[in-house]
Amino acid sequence: MFEIINDIDAYINSKHLSGEKDSIGREKPFSNIVNSARNIWFRATDIDRKDIRLTSSQSNMHIPIIVSNVLLKKWMKKNRFGVVLNDWGKDLATYGSSVLKFVEKGDELLVSVVPWNRLIPDPIDFENNVKIEVLELTPSQLRKNKAYDQNMVEALIYNLGNRKMLDGQDKDNKAGYIKV
Repeated sequence: MFEIINDIDAYINSKHLSGEKDSIGREKPFSNIVNSARNIWFRATDIDRKDIRLTSSQSNMHIPIIVSNVLLKKWMKKNRFGVVLNDWGKDLATYGSSVLKFVEKGDELLVSVVPWNRLIPDPIDFENNVKIEVLELTPSQLRKNKAYDQNMVEALIYNLGNRKMLDGQDKDNKAGYIKV
């Protein structure tokens, strides 16, 4: 699955999997036929915040539905739900599916789209098993989060190295990211 996602990302970014140059050292052209189909699919299936509204089949629920719609619009605007819908639509158009993460923080509900290259799911039984989200954080982000054991954070920072791609090449020009 990791390789398929890397292949999709390479095609979306107009990159050859075998490298940018051929065996003689010439630059290889890339005819990207993927992005136009992706963009058409995204535009055809785009959902906006204005398209989301609550309805009821019961006539005595008219006033509560109006109030609920006002509260829903307020929540969507406050939490930038339009951005989540756009990210969700782009993932659907790119990968064919998408994973949403819902987090309750106090009395708030936060929604975000988890990028496929940060997930470790069970591809056999995706629905019922745990999905692991891999976070790559900088030392300052780790130190700032007091939920982490600070002795372990300092040990991780001490043993810091570059992130690697599937073929072993460095993912970054500089070190500084720690997988959590």
